[in-house]
Amino acid sequence: MTTHRVAVGRELPVDATVAFAWVADPRTHPRFIPLTRMATPAGRGPEVGDRFAMVSGPFLGRGARGVVDRMVVTSLERPSTTAGRAGRTSVRKEGPVLLGEAGFDVEPLGSGRCRVVWWEDAYLAGPLPRALTAPLVGLALRWMMHASLRRLETRLTARRA
Repeated sequence: MTTHRVAVGRELPVDATVAFAWVADPRTHPRFIPLTRMATPAGRGPEVGDRFAMVSGPFLGRGARGVVDRMVVTSLERPSTTAGRAGRTSVRKEGPVLLGEAGFDVEPLGSGRCRVVWWEDAYLAGPLPRALTAPLVGLALRWMMHASLRRLETRLTARRA
């Protein structure tokens, strides 16, 4: 099966453990992912097995609808700056609109710096084939991922000021 993985990375002027805490915890995602809100809680997490749903789209006020993205955390490895170990987290997308996998890798780059890579291999749930929908979904994701990582940097550097 051909995958259509999209990945966007950004160096951030914060410790890898700080960046990882933000990207691994779905409860913080609405603070840096545009046009997104949490639809169902993710527990106290993040922990492997946590289930949650996000809703994305314009005009997400009360009662507004958007694209529902149900996910489950499938892996979680926290980074260690002292050991130089990268952190990784991944989720499985369970529909009803998007299927596939997504995640974040956070690599320590020394004291107070890291590189965050957000990757997605997502496609629309039927009836059109994955080979057709994955590249189109990837185009939208790439724009959102760039904008989100810029916003993440802004939020994290503002917290240090």
